[in-house]
Amino acid sequence: MPYDIDIDNEIEVDNENSDQFAGFGRETTLELVEADDGRLLLRDAEQNEAPLMTIDFSEKLKDILGSDTQAIGQHMIHAAIQVIMQKQMSQWHAHVYDKEPAHYS
Repeated sequence: MPYDIDIDNEIEVDNENSDQFAGFGRETTLELVEADDGRLLLRDAEQNEAPLMTIDFSEKLKDILGSDTQAIGQHMIHAAIQVIMQKQMSQWHAHVYDKEPAHYS
């Protein structure tokens, strides 16, 4: 894997909830906006909290990239989200497959 990101992410599972989607994260709409100072901000579109993440390219890199900084920022965030989702799915599958069946055939 080209990215070496160490994210300690625990998945909470509510075994007493009868909801078929229990254990899955809620849906979140994220927005990537460019601040007045040129930083890219990733934030929850439904909440007015501090940004979840900021990307700040140096002036030298902004000169080299030109108008592509927004697209590169989007790709960076997309790659990070894919890594997190893959890790969560691996943990979820491990949780499901580690359960001992109630009855054996």
